[in-house]
Amino acid sequence: MKLNYRDKIILGALLAFVILLGGFFLLIKPKYNAIKNDSAALEQAEKDQKDVDDKIDEIPRLKDEIKTTYDATKKLTDDFVAYNDIYNARKLDQYMQHFAEDCEVKIENLTASDLNEGTLNYYFFTPTYVGEGMLAEADLNGDRQAAIAEDKAESDSLQARAQESVLMGNYDISVLGTKENIYKYLQTIEDQDKTIIINTVDLGGMIINPDAIEAMADYLGADLSEDEKEMLEDDAEIEAKFNVSIYSVFELSEPNVEAD
Repeated sequence: MKLNYRDKIILGALLAFVILLGGFFLLIKPKYNAIKNDSAALEQAEKDQKDVDDKIDEIPRLKDEIKTTYDATKKLTDDFVAYNDIYNARKLDQYMQHFAEDCEVKIENLTASDLNEGTLNYYFFTPTYVGEGMLAEADLNGDRQAAIAEDKAESDSLQARAQESVLMGNYDISVLGTKENIYKYLQTIEDQDKTIIINTVDLGGMIINPDAIEAMADYLGADLSEDEKEMLEDDAEIEAKFNVSIYSVFELSEPNVEAD
């Protein structure tokens, strides 16, 4: 079939379109999709990089927070007796023995324990009110109840708070000494900046006010025995018994915030 000039032009244009269309699907579209995918991957990579950069920027602040937390924790643990000083009964006895020596009281008997896990109770005062039930009934406006609740707020809060676990050693001791040295021994233990709590004190035959005893004897016309007179002397030795709890905690390992 012989094509005229017009048909040749149309056929040439159609052929060119087919070639262009084929080139688009074979070459251009795959390249376009690759570019599109690469653009999405680049966008995600840039987002991930920003997240990493943001985290890197947070590192100095986190280091400071970790150091601050460690310092605060160490300050708290410094209030407790060091674990290595009292980790068994022998070490506990060694730790406590110098108090008696410094205060010149003689140890008659003692029992020390190894450390065990225990709880450290909160010490607080709970206000009490006579006839509180009747007061509640008479308090029509609730003002008095509100005042009572305010007074008890601190003790109620501490009572509801969970007791923390600590390491605890027990120390029972009987000492012989003058009243002055017994008082000194008590005060020395009490003045320690560590968590040492005197639970019970038994002062035996200590006479707190000798003048009152002598006055009562004179009033009754009774003579004091030689032993009683001796006990009234300031340098009279008496036996005192104490139960003491010594508390410790494990120290927090120092964080290595400069590690690579």
